[in-house]
Amino acid sequence: MILYIKLAWRNIWRNKRRSLVVITSIGMGVFLMIITMSIVNGMNYQMIDNTISTSLGHVSIHKKGFIENIKPSYSFKPSPGIYEKIIRTGHVTGAASRIKIQGMVRSSEASQGVVITGIDPLKEKTVSELFKYMVEGQGEGYPDSTDREWIVISKQTAEKLDLVPGDRLVLMFQDADEQIVAESFYVRGIFVSPIDTFDKFTVFTGIKKLQSIAAMGSSISEISIRTETRNDAIGVCDTVKGFTADPGIETVTWQQMAPSMVSAIRLYDALMFIFFGIIFITVIFSVANTMIMAIMERFHEIGVMKCIGTRPLNIFIMITSEAINLGLAGMAAGLAASVILVEIFAYTGMDLSIFSESMRIWGTGSVIYPLLMIKDIVSSVIIVFMTAVISSIYPAIKAARIKPMEALNFL
Repeated sequence: MILYIKLAWRNIWRNKRRSLVVITSIGMGVFLMIITMSIVNGMNYQMIDNTISTSLGHVSIHKKGFIENIKPSYSFKPSPGIYEKIIRTGHVTGAASRIKIQGMVRSSEASQGVVITGIDPLKEKTVSELFKYMVEGQGEGYPDSTDREWIVISKQTAEKLDLVPGDRLVLMFQDADEQIVAESFYVRGIFVSPIDTFDKFTVFTGIKKLQSIAAMGSSISEISIRTETRNDAIGVCDTVKGFTADPGIETVTWQQMAPSMVSAIRLYDALMFIFFGIIFITVIFSVANTMIMAIMERFHEIGVMKCIGTRPLNIFIMITSEAINLGLAGMAAGLAASVILVEIFAYTGMDLSIFSESMRIWGTGSVIYPLLMIKDIVSSVIIVFMTAVISSIYPAIKAARIKPMEALNFL
């Protein structure tokens, strides 16, 4: 059998030009598949990371029903010492209390529905990247704990309300007693995040000030926890659950807080494999056509092989090996080229600023860093191998069934 496999490798180079065309087509298919999947992986990774770094956190402790009803009535008083316990938990890099209330922000020019988020600026730095997104305002626009009547808004909101740092605006919302309250604040800073919906509907102010005007006392909406990596979230969540004895309080990971995002990524991955399957179906016909041409050229030769005692199975193995060799050669070329290019762009990034608005809607940012995963390489190897085998079955059967006398008389 080894002899026929070696013979198959020599046979594909008997017509170098045709073989190189097939190898190039397979290589291009692998190259485009790896590049596309790496870009999609990078986009998905950055979308998740940006969402975690702006609003979700890796783990959150809040009252059941809070995600569906962002109101003061869904607040709770954290148990004594819980913050210190969380910080001492392994793989935790930060934790911060937050208040979230649905309300409205108004200026003399317009109004906008928003989620008002009360934060402790110093603790918030350990769980989110808000301070990195500040673009305007004194001291980069990031407040400190001594400020009282400050508010930070997005550039998008500032443009709609016609506001600049130093201007005043009014927040209106329903407090814990279900009374409509309004309070004026001055704009301390303006931020621009990679996520369009976050900028459009989120403002930040001090947690103590918001507790006071919302009549919440010492209650909070959630404790946001940041872990060393996304993969640590489940383990930390299981540990932190033991810190709260109230059955009305739940501890959830970012996957549980944003199931639609996780489902969308899985759906997109499935669609990508369907798309690649369609591409490689065309490659199957290309390889099959090449193998049939090669058999017709060697029709007489195969007849001689059968006359001297070569079994049909050995001929089948030889033809299949030729197709597999073509596939492996194309796969090696495609993988080498794509891996080199992915590594370059993973370091430099791909600037897609011309699509900045679309990228902000997706939540990825305008610079994409491709990410190549082991599963992508394994998938490409499996797909190419199956493509080569499937494309060789018909030509191999046809070659194995050649009748020696017909082949010897074939012109």
